[in-house]
Amino acid sequence: MKNCLAALACAASLTFALPAFADPSGLYDVYGQNPDGSGYTATVLLSRVGETYAVTYTMPDGSRILGTAIGDDEFLSIGYGSEGDVGVVLMGRAGRNWEGIWTYLGASDLGLEEWSPR
Repeated sequence: MKNCLAALACAASLTFALPAFADPSGLYDVYGQNPDGSGYTATVLLSRVGETYAVTYTMPDGSRILGTAIGDDEFLSIGYGSEGDVGVVLMGRAGRNWEGIWTYLGASDLGLEEWSPR
């Protein structure tokens, strides 16, 4: 019985010692650079859906790019698609902002992106 209680106490202390990740869901302003060097702006809505995140970019003209992300409050890996284009984005936390790189299928260069919370 003592061994069982000791094991439970040990397990409980380990559970409380694990880091709790903050949910990165929210609305962000996007500032980016295309692989050709031209700039762009947008907004992105990141919404938790089970163990993943729905990602919705809204461009200034109202068009949308949809994606799915996996990750936590430090890193996000995003797959996206829009009108025949598909690509990937890798984002990392930078203080309150997110910074990352992206590319699309068939590209040989990278774009840059920064998200700032609204």
